[in-house]
Amino acid sequence: MARSIRPQQQTCKACGNPDKFDFNVPDDIWETVIPAHLRNRVVCLYCFDEFASRKGVSYAPSLRSLYFAGEAAAFSFSVEWSAE
Repeated sequence: MARSIRPQQQTCKACGNPDKFDFNVPDDIWETVIPAHLRNRVVCLYCFDEFASRKGVSYAPSLRSLYFAGEAAAFSFSVEWSAE
């Protein structure tokens, strides 16, 4: 199934896919994980996780918020538990 991008939908600047998850981590984690040329750009959660894994950065305990914006619904998740 081809992914369509709505005009107002952001795309990940690392992989080019629609960014359906919005998340928040502290600035120091972001700056450690994300390559310099992408730090002020949209990076999806999948790519963020890949960058963190490659650098050996544990970000799960620092995840502050997680939102999903789909075609039919949007959700706000509570981060209550994380696995390393």
